[in-house]
Amino acid sequence: MATSKKTEEVTLWDFLATSVKSWRVIVPCLILSGFVGVFVALWIRPVYKVDALLQIESKGGKNAASAMFGSLGSIFSNSSPSETEMELIQSRKILGATMERMHLQYRANPINFWDRLLHREGRLDVISFEVPWDKVPEEERLEPWFVKTTDESHFELYDQNKVWVGNGEPGVTYNYPYAGDTVTFCIYKMDVVEDQWFEITKARRLDAIAAFRKAFEVKEKGKKTGIIEFSYTDIYPDRGTEILNEVATSYLRQNMEQRNEEAAKTLDFLEKQIPSVKARMDSALIELNKYRNQVGSVDINTETRMVLERRMKLQQELLDIEQRKESTVRLFHSEHPTVKTLENQESALRRELAGTSSAVKKLPATQQEVLRLTNEVDLSKSMYTSMLNNIEQLRLVSAGEVGSVHIIDFAEETTKPIKPKKSFIVCLAMFLGFFLGVALVALKDRLSSGVKSSSFIEKETGYSVYAKVPKGNPNGTKGTRPLAVVEPDDVAVESLRALRSSLDFAMEDSSSRIIGVSGLIPGVGKSFISVNLAALFAGLGKKVILIDADLRKGRLHKEFGIKRKNGLSQILLGQVKAEDVISKTEVENLDMMQCGSVPANPAELLGSRHYTDLIESLKQTYDLIIVDTPPIMLVTDAALACRVASQLVMVIEYNKHSLEAIQEGMGSLLKGNGSAHASIVINKYEHSRSEGYGYKYGKY
Repeated sequence: MATSKKTEEVTLWDFLATSVKSWRVIVPCLILSGFVGVFVALWIRPVYKVDALLQIESKGGKNAASAMFGSLGSIFSNSSPSETEMELIQSRKILGATMERMHLQYRANPINFWDRLLHREGRLDVISFEVPWDKVPEEERLEPWFVKTTDESHFELYDQNKVWVGNGEPGVTYNYPYAGDTVTFCIYKMDVVEDQWFEITKARRLDAIAAFRKAFEVKEKGKKTGIIEFSYTDIYPDRGTEILNEVATSYLRQNMEQRNEEAAKTLDFLEKQIPSVKARMDSALIELNKYRNQVGSVDINTETRMVLERRMKLQQELLDIEQRKESTVRLFHSEHPTVKTLENQESALRRELAGTSSAVKKLPATQQEVLRLTNEVDLSKSMYTSMLNNIEQLRLVSAGEVGSVHIIDFAEETTKPIKPKKSFIVCLAMFLGFFLGVALVALKDRLSSGVKSSSFIEKETGYSVYAKVPKGNPNGTKGTRPLAVVEPDDVAVESLRALRSSLDFAMEDSSSRIIGVSGLIPGVGKSFISVNLAALFAGLGKKVILIDADLRKGRLHKEFGIKRKNGLSQILLGQVKAEDVISKTEVENLDMMQCGSVPANPAELLGSRHYTDLIESLKQTYDLIIVDTPPIMLVTDAALACRVASQLVMVIEYNKHSLEAIQEGMGSLLKGNGSAHASIVINKYEHSRSEGYGYKYGKY
């Protein structure tokens, strides 16, 4: 059926009510998702997380090295920010060394399904598994290798064709002949029971490092604190602790080696420069003494001394800047901001030093020469003394183990896994299951083209809805008597009484009291409506006959416990008379004419003059005639049978038919009888909040 372009508004209450009524969909989804959640929670291996703390000395921090080495503290204090150190920790140099020391490229994965589900998996730590792959045929290189445990301390190593036996003693290396070469296999730890299987693999170096990085995390605690926290996750907490402590130790060792290497390079440079500086100092001193011997004793006045002290101070600062620049250039490239800053400071000092030349030129010639020579001697002495001090300090650095990294907390083994969070997984799974169930209900409701609201039907079609019959007994009778007689207080019967009153009122001024009942499709409850409506009219004292005009699949005789025999089709064929096939029922004032045997041409019989003559003759005997017809959407029999009726009742099922189908069915039903009054009955109705509160189903 086509989907209606005009759709009803669905409120939240309607959707919730629909969801509750569809519990047969939602509850299985909840149960299934609960089982899935429990399975996933049990299937995921417990994962443990261990962590450690490092302190990175800040560049300007007052640490022991700065206090001991004075001006050299700026050289050997941490010159890289925490972000740089974190990148260094995650480098292949650090993680690769740790991976190789801890043999993380080798994996022994348990493969037993039930052991994993019940958390009874064994443990096998492999520290060597070397196969001469270059001598193995290419088609066999991708085949896995396995270890099977024969008991708690013995194992068997399998390839595709061979088996080797070994003892699980830790650290014992086994060499097995293979492909004209040797397979090397060594176990570090073995915690197993009998008949457990493990798949043995060796990852490539880069793949092993990449897997290591996924389980490894490093971050700074707080902002600019210099405290770095790094953590590692593993299914074995003791192995994770060993791995993380190895990372910390490797990084600490690398940091010390790097700093000692820098100190050694600086020491070598200074030791090479010290002879030339000493020679320069000696030469300046000799030249000053020689000049004094030539001119005699010369007193330096206050002005000359001030100029000398000023130039000495500037030259000393310039010397310090040059030394710092020399050390920095070895660490950073020439465009680094630190190098640029030192270059700017050097230029400023040189300009200021050049500015003192004008003050020197104003002095007498003798004073100028004495000032020059004295300045040269003092500068050389200062440079020589500074270099000697630095050499001694660097020797201490090279001899000791001084680094910019300190381990605050080593990793410690934990007993509580961080995942799986079993309760969360189960709750999430059940929530998703509930959501899936609701989504299926919503999808089903969305894909359904059926209309629900009686007011919507009346507004869009123009036909009145005379009754909304709730779900009840699927048959029209209980035993051989209609439901309206057996259970007169049933809620469905109450709705049918409203239908009877509406039809009775509509036929009050009509000379023809014939009601034609049809449905859109089979299964909507058309016969249920016909049988009980006829019983209710008979209950008013009217003489009623119920005609089964469904000549193809009529079944009203079954409702009253009557065997199928001659009926309407035989009357229309002229084989029997009407009074011979009319049957009495257990309901007073109610007779029934069954459909009879199936004729070859039912449509032609219902469209013949014999049918109209039969109805006219029955009108003389009965106060009311109710004609039960086939579904209007399947055959034209219903329109032919209803052409004699003054009242047409079309039965539809709640939330099953589109608006277009209802309009089309009603149009087909009225084609042969445009003067009849048409109405609609909604069967199997379900109460909806959008249509008001109403009465709940039950006895009043």
